[in-house]
Amino acid sequence: MPDNPDRDFGRARLVAIRPTRVRRNYRGGLLLDKLEGCAAPVDSDRPERWIASTIEASNPGMPRLVAEGITRVRPAGGAAETTLAALVAAAPVFYLGERHVGALGTHLGFLAKLLDSSMRLHVQAHPTSAFARERLGAPFGKLEVYYVLAVREGNEGCIRLGFQHSPGRDRWKRIIEEQDIAAMDACFDPIPVKPGDTWIVPGGLPHAIGGGVLMVEVMEPSDLVVRCEFEREGVAVPPEGRFMGRGLDFCLDVFEYAEYRVADVRRQFCLAPTPVEDGPGWAVDRLVGSDRTSCFEIGRIQADRPGVWGNDGRCALAILTRGSGVVAAGDEQVELKFGDSCFVAAASSSLAFIPRAPGAELLLCQPAAADQAGSWKTQA
Repeated sequence: MPDNPDRDFGRARLVAIRPTRVRRNYRGGLLLDKLEGCAAPVDSDRPERWIASTIEASNPGMPRLVAEGITRVRPAGGAAETTLAALVAAAPVFYLGERHVGALGTHLGFLAKLLDSSMRLHVQAHPTSAFARERLGAPFGKLEVYYVLAVREGNEGCIRLGFQHSPGRDRWKRIIEEQDIAAMDACFDPIPVKPGDTWIVPGGLPHAIGGGVLMVEVMEPSDLVVRCEFEREGVAVPPEGRFMGRGLDFCLDVFEYAEYRVADVRRQFCLAPTPVEDGPGWAVDRLVGSDRTSCFEIGRIQADRPGVWGNDGRCALAILTRGSGVVAAGDEQVELKFGDSCFVAAASSSLAFIPRAPGAELLLCQPAAADQAGSWKTQA
């Protein structure tokens, strides 16, 4: 049922995201502990903070934790802490926008998180949207986008992405069955990454994030994964977490077996920013547009001075990725430092960003615009 506009009046247009840590089959999270002010930060089995999720994390083989992965939030104005899912369900049009609710209901349409790896992740792949719909009966696959924030000192900063030396389907099956890790490693060359890079990982591409990489990860909202490396650095993937509850032969259809040279990978999957607007002391770029995925867009504001941008009727996740500053909508404000984020209701007609010092940077993640032309625009 559409929201009653009268009921929406006065609702919090800015919602501060609370730390929502999630268990995974790899280790990391020390930098997230530091961001959260932990007295004794360590790497652990909670290397991710889910900052825009209305779905539970899937951790087959681990004891279930109720509501694990569902983002917790605190609305501006002193309201009690709740979940993003509950907030959206209470006023879907206010928070997501009328067009969004008409198309997706209360589903956010994307999932975003901070990821801090201390080890290279297990080699894996995710289904495309088409595969998910046609073969799994699921509404979303799992295309991913990485925005690299930092690389830990002493780490090279690399990922694996696509086969540089394709084994072909039959040999890949043998490598997985026998866990021939030397042969698996030989299928890949390291792809260097650095802070400020934007990488897109389409469904089907085998990949693995390297150790020591801190990033924002935005993806289609699913947790579907095929893991073909069963153990790394003493961290085992249980049988339930390997093949999406299916057999290996079924999962072999997920992989793209094309061969990509390192230069091809960088050209096709490392995205250059597209300038949208600029002015004295600020610039707005589009990092990911609707031409690359129908689920979400990512924009970036780099600012030395305050600016105000008008909304186009969509919600947004604002993530402070450099420096510190204040996000404001009307008379509501949320103070952000590096790594902090807030949810901006679709009902917000504008967004102000006030950097605390020159060189601040804010990512804006939004559901894709229906007309593929949406973006935050400078408010006259």
